[in-house]
Amino acid sequence: MAQRVETLVNWVVLTMGDRPTAVEQAIESLRGDAAEVTVVVNGIADGRPAASTTHVDHVIELPANVGVPAGRDRGVAATASDVVAFLDDDAVAPPGATERIVEEFSADDRLGAVSLRLVDEDGDTSRRHVPRPGGRDADRSGEVALFLGGACAIRREAYDDVGGYFTDLFYGHEELELSWRLVERGWKIRYLADVKVFHPKTTIERHAHGWELTGRNRVWIARRTLPWPVAMIHVAAWLVLGMLRAPKGESRKRYLAGWRSGWKADVGRDPIRWRTVWHLARLGRPPII
Repeated sequence: MAQRVETLVNWVVLTMGDRPTAVEQAIESLRGDAAEVTVVVNGIADGRPAASTTHVDHVIELPANVGVPAGRDRGVAATASDVVAFLDDDAVAPPGATERIVEEFSADDRLGAVSLRLVDEDGDTSRRHVPRPGGRDADRSGEVALFLGGACAIRREAYDDVGGYFTDLFYGHEELELSWRLVERGWKIRYLADVKVFHPKTTIERHAHGWELTGRNRVWIARRTLPWPVAMIHVAAWLVLGMLRAPKGESRKRYLAGWRSGWKADVGRDPIRWRTVWHLARLGRPPII
């Protein structure tokens, strides 16, 4: 059994300041754990209250909404802990979550990230919140190929090793792209099914440009991070899957528009190796889906 070592955890709660009651509940759920809490207010609208500083160690107020990955990156930069954990501003962590995170990272020095399980009002886990194809085995812990940003923890060494988030994504698939690069660098990702974090049911439509950014980012991350044969299969598959999953009408049009726009910008290129593609497939998530 690996010897347990001291690991300091800092929780980062990213918010736009428009859910003050939910933010307070998220912060309250972390109070009992021996960890610091940093709140990043991602854009402050006129008349909108900033994050409450009650029971918060640090508050970072950004004058404009820089997007989810850039906002989380600002949270990482503002902390000095060995592990940075993230909790959505409308989520509630269970007692002992920090302790479980510490145990996992202390037991394996190649563990780069852990993904906690999200459960909704009915106690169910949405298919898109399970890091396995088709939403299978939501109640089974183990090594996986990706993690989810709403309730997770990342080892700082691993985060720095891969260069952090691809912040240009703004919203959508930022953890998927980061996961591919973590696996490329030999870091492990683990899903903790027994650490259940409450998160209300949500849809992509709650974000004004959600479907458009989802379509665009699928193309961006493939072009940037995957070998070309895999990238072309990935974007083709997600053209079909995205159009099938997006509600008919405006959402479907926005997804298609985003997918098309994904071919225009220069996003750089640093593809993972073929052996990483094979390893992702062995973990149950080949990067073509």
